[in-house]
Amino acid sequence: MYRLLLVSTLLIVLYFLLRQIFRTIRSPQIDEQGASGDHDQMVLDQVCQTFVPRRTALSKEIGGQLHYFCSSACMATFEKRHSATPT
Repeated sequence: MYRLLLVSTLLIVLYFLLRQIFRTIRSPQIDEQGASGDHDQMVLDQVCQTFVPRRTALSKEIGGQLHYFCSSACMATFEKRHSATPT
């Protein structure tokens, strides 16, 4: 009787341990910023209106706001437009 109880307890513990291991393997890793998959977020290029992954986008702070661009040409175009508009 005690053997059956011991074996069933060990099986239950093993089940919960394996379940926890598979959950950590399947879940996305948390980066140093504390957000999961933050670099995979899509951001909008204000010039050509395309979405770009944040990890590959060029970024520049203009007018106190952070803007993302798909290329250096789009960044230069945005800077020209922003400097041409009166503030």
